[in-house]
Amino acid sequence: MSDNKRFSLDAIDDNKAALEAAKNNDKGSRDHSMQKIVALTNLPFLIAVVAYLLWKFL
Repeated sequence: MSDNKRFSLDAIDDNKAALEAAKNNDKGSRDHSMQKIVALTNLPFLIAVVAYLLWKFL
């Protein structure tokens, strides 16, 4: 990278554009199986709440 481009504002804009492009690509690449695994992490809490409510009101 030349010194002229290194210290210019164009280099900052180029880096920001590359960062935004990387963020947008990351949002679309999540697969649905990972979302299901994350949803399953809440399952023990849900079971505990249901068990507590059954114990409390029955």
